[in-house]
Amino acid sequence: MAQVPKKVAVIGLDAALPHLIEKHIAEGQLPTFKKLIEGGVIADNCLVPFPTVTPPNWATIATGAWPGTHGITDFHVPIPGTTPHSGNAVQAMSSDRWLAEPIWDAADKAGKKCIVLNYPGSWPNHMEHGIMVGGAGLSAGQWRDGIRGIAAAVSLCHDQMITTGPYPRTIRARFEPAENWQHAPEMGKEPLETDAQLQFPGAHPKPPKTTWHVLVRQSGDAGYDMATLSPTKDLDDAFCTLKVGEWSPTITTKIRMDDGAEREVFFRCKLIELSPDAEDFRFLIGCMCETSGWSSPPEVAKEIVSKEGTFAFDGGMIGYAYGWFGFDTYVEISEQYTQWVEDAAVTLLTKHDWDVFFMHCHPPDWLYHVLITDLYPETCPDEAKRQAAWEAHLKVYQAQDKMIASILEVMGKDTLVILVSDHGATPDGPTFNPFDALVPAGLAVLVEEEVDDGLVHMHGTHTYKPSYPVPAQTKALPQREIHIYVNLKGRDPEGIVEPEDYEKVQQQIIDALYTYVDPRTGKRPVSLALSKKDARILGLHGDRIGDVIYAIYPWFGAQHGPILPTGEWGPGRLAGLLVFNGPGVKKGYRLQRTCGLTDVVPTICYLMDLPVPEQVEGGVLYQVFKDPDFKLKEIQKLKDGLARMETALARQEREPWDKHDCA
Repeated sequence: MAQVPKKVAVIGLDAALPHLIEKHIAEGQLPTFKKLIEGGVIADNCLVPFPTVTPPNWATIATGAWPGTHGITDFHVPIPGTTPHSGNAVQAMSSDRWLAEPIWDAADKAGKKCIVLNYPGSWPNHMEHGIMVGGAGLSAGQWRDGIRGIAAAVSLCHDQMITTGPYPRTIRARFEPAENWQHAPEMGKEPLETDAQLQFPGAHPKPPKTTWHVLVRQSGDAGYDMATLSPTKDLDDAFCTLKVGEWSPTITTKIRMDDGAEREVFFRCKLIELSPDAEDFRFLIGCMCETSGWSSPPEVAKEIVSKEGTFAFDGGMIGYAYGWFGFDTYVEISEQYTQWVEDAAVTLLTKHDWDVFFMHCHPPDWLYHVLITDLYPETCPDEAKRQAAWEAHLKVYQAQDKMIASILEVMGKDTLVILVSDHGATPDGPTFNPFDALVPAGLAVLVEEEVDDGLVHMHGTHTYKPSYPVPAQTKALPQREIHIYVNLKGRDPEGIVEPEDYEKVQQQIIDALYTYVDPRTGKRPVSLALSKKDARILGLHGDRIGDVIYAIYPWFGAQHGPILPTGEWGPGRLAGLLVFNGPGVKKGYRLQRTCGLTDVVPTICYLMDLPVPEQVEGGVLYQVFKDPDFKLKEIQKLKDGLARMETALARQEREPWDKHDCA
C-alpha cells in the first residue's frame, strides 16, 4: 500500500509571493522554504479567487468552495435591506457568515482532532471537540466582523507613542525636572520626567483615564541616554528601563476598566529616540494584548506563553505610516507577531493530540502594503530606499522561515505539510474610482460634503470633501472592491431603475467602464467587466455580489483586491503560493497545471481519507502524488482479497485438495 500521511498541517502565509521566496532561496537564504519546496511539489500556476483579498480567499482554502458558494464575496459583505453603496457594507470576518462547511468542521464530526490557529474568519468555533485560537481578525485579540471600513476592535489597544515631536496621534511629552521618585538611589544628573496619559487607541470600550510616568536619566557624561516607564513614581514598580534601540522584555500588567473590572494585558516597549539634551524623544508602547478571551475552549489561552512575541494588531503599519519609526522597528514588530504565532503553534501541537492543523500568519501582506512599491525602480527611483526595502523584505520572510522550522520540529514525518497564500500583491499605481467612469456616462450623480476628520495635524485640523452618490439621481452604485449595483426599483430602498431596464443599465455600466480612459496616464484602467450572470465564470454568484463585476489592470490601484489573479507588474504577482510536502507526495516537482485554492481541501481529503465538506467545488490535484493511481490500487487489492475470501467460503467444509463437487 502506498505511503500516506496520518496528519495534515496547512501553514498559511498571507500574500506570500512564491517567486520572491524562490529569489531569496537562490540567494542562499530561507533554508526551510528551500527544504519544503525541493523536497516536495510547488505549483507554478496557483490561481486564487477573485477579488484577491483576505476573507473570501481564506474561506475558499478552508472550504474548497468558490466565493459565490461560501458567501464571502469580498473583504466586506453588503448590509441587507440598505442602499448598496460603500457605506452600507461591513467586514466579513466570521464563520457564522460562511455558507460552506470548513474542513475542520467536517473532520471534527468524523472524530478527528483539529486545531485552528489565527485563521481569518474561522471564529466562532463550531467544532465539538476542536481547538480554535483567534480567527476573528488578522491577529488573536482582534475583532473585525460587522465593522464598517477597515477598522478593528482590539483587546486591548493598538500601539501608542510618547514623544516630544510633532507626530500624529501621539501622547505629547513635556519634560520637567523629576521629583518625588521613590526607590531611586541613583537618579544621576538633572533627571527629567513627564506624565503620559494613555490613549488606548482601538479599545472597545476604552478604559478610564490612566496616567503612566516616564523618567529620563543620564548614566554618564554624554547626556540623557535611558528612559524608564512606570505606572507610579516608584522605580520598584517600573515596567522597564531602556536605552535607545532597546526593546523591553514582555511586560504583563492589569488595566482597570470603567466598571471596576481588571483586564490582564501583555506588551513590549521600545525606546526609539532620546537625544542627549532630551529634546527629541520617542518611546513606543506596543499593542496591549489581553491574555484571554480569544480561544475556544477558553482555558487554552492560558497555555500559550511567548517570551518575545506579541499580537501586533496592525503589524506596525500605522506607526510606520505616521512616521513614528522606520523600517527597522517595523520589521521588529513583524518579527514579534510571527514569534507569537510560532510559540502558539508549537504549544498547541505539543500539548494536544491532533490530526488536522490549519494556521495563518499575516506579516507578508502587511509588508507589501508598506513597501512593495519601494521594491520597483519604476515606482521608487531612490536606490538606497529600494535596497532598504529589499533588506526588510528578506527579514520578514526569514522570520516566516524560522517559524515554519520550529513548527516542523514538533511534527512527525507522517505529516502532510502544505504552504499556501491567499493572494499576492503588486506595486501601487494610480487609483481608479468607478464614479470617474459612471458620472460622465450619466449613470451617477455625486455631492460633496465637507468633513473635519477631528485629528490634530502639524498645521491644524484637516478638512476634506468626500463625494457621496445621490441615490435619487443615481442608476449605478459601486460598493466594496469590485461590485457595482444597479439601483433597482423594488429591490433597493432608494431604487430608481425600472426592472424592465435592468439589463440595459447593466450594459451601460459595462460600456462606461470599458470606454473610460484615465486622464493622468492615457490608459484604460478596467481590464474586465461582467454582468452578474457572466460573473459565475469567476466563481461569483448569488445574493452577495453586484449586478456588474469589474477588475482593473495591475498597474492601477493598490497591491491587490480588484486585480485579477493572473495579474503581474514589476516584482509583484497575484498568483498564490502552494507547496505540498510529505508522505505520498512527489519530490522536487513543479506542478505546471492550472490549479487553485479550491483544490486544497479535496486533495487533502482524497489523500488522507478525510470526509469531504459538503460544498466542495475544487478538484483533486492528482499530479501531486507519487502514484496518482494509489487509491485504485488499494481498491484492487481489497477486491482481490474479497475474491479470495469468497472463494474460500464457497469451498465450505472441503479440504483444499478435494476437487470433487459436493452432492
